[in-house]
Amino acid sequence: MKPSKIKVIKAKRAHLLLPGFKAIMLFGILYCRKKTDIDSINETDEINSQLKSHETIHIRQAEDCKNSWFIYYMRYIWQWICNLPLIVIDSHAPYKFIPFEIEAYTYQNNWEYCKGKCDAWRRFRKLSIKEKRIYAKEYYRTHKWPITV
Repeated sequence: MKPSKIKVIKAKRAHLLLPGFKAIMLFGILYCRKKTDIDSINETDEINSQLKSHETIHIRQAEDCKNSWFIYYMRYIWQWICNLPLIVIDSHAPYKFIPFEIEAYTYQNNWEYCKGKCDAWRRFRKLSIKEKRIYAKEYYRTHKWPITV
């Protein structure tokens, strides 16, 4: 299903999920580790949680990638590969500083943001690996998201 056709996120149980990850969005279906997250996502159509907001942003990003999950995932994987030098800071840093994730983590507390066009990832993809390294060090030192708008 095309990203633009998804009006409501539906969550299902993830039987295999990498350690350290709460959920994963695959082609518009959210797979969660915890039953409480599944229930929270499925109980209402409105965006009422940080997790639902974060994942809705990913759907909007896929819409911005020519409304194609394939293009979105190819860019996502490419950016993860480009971020591999960040692995010396933390094993999750290559994932955490993918432009799509930077946008989602930056705006996940703004439930109105994810209802519109989500294309700030385009700006974040211009960050150099050196800039990402600085942000990653700050994040893992303070445990606070270092990028603000």
